[in-house]
Amino acid sequence: MLEIAGKKIPTTLEEVVNPRRTALLLWDMEYAIAPNAFNFKEIAANLKMLAALARGAAIPVFYSVQVPFDLEKEEAGVWVRVRMKRAKAANIDQLLKEKEDPHGREIVEELRPETKDIVFQKRRPDAFVGTDFDLMLRSRGIGAIVIGGVATEGGVEGTARTGRNLGYDMVVLRDCVGSRNRDLHELALKLMEQTHFDVVTAAEVAEIWRRSQ
Repeated sequence: MLEIAGKKIPTTLEEVVNPRRTALLLWDMEYAIAPNAFNFKEIAANLKMLAALARGAAIPVFYSVQVPFDLEKEEAGVWVRVRMKRAKAANIDQLLKEKEDPHGREIVEELRPETKDIVFQKRRPDAFVGTDFDLMLRSRGIGAIVIGGVATEGGVEGTARTGRNLGYDMVVLRDCVGSRNRDLHELALKLMEQTHFDVVTAAEVAEIWRRSQ
């Protein structure tokens, strides 16, 4: 633990993910997104294990769910273009004809939230943009966020960067994140490692949380 001007700063992983200051965030583990990851089964198994340990250690467990803006009434132009590129749509009518499947916004069965877990909706690939996530964390005295989910190069990295800019220790779970694009996944992990995020395995965090119970 470092000390500066009377302030204590966690330095080791054990200090950073101490249950008294940590939350677990399961990012976009809903049917419309998560099963598309090349490593979905590994992600689901590891996050299920960590979520159980978190609950046993009184660590709050958060889930994000993507709720897109209405294309005609709400969506910003730049995101209309992004959504068209993602869908490989030649014209806007292709997107307008698509129907939302409510099942797609449900958390996958393997990771079904429990009663005390917190599920929040978000519109962008960033847990802090347009949500109350920051307020919910600060009201609980949270200083560190352990994050896993899909996609590594999207909301996981986006949330990690905003979270750190807001003063949180952001811990990215190497074997709990994934994408439909393996190359982008690996590139995002490499970039986060080289820009000094804590990128660790589920087992490393699990060992610390087990000792606290």
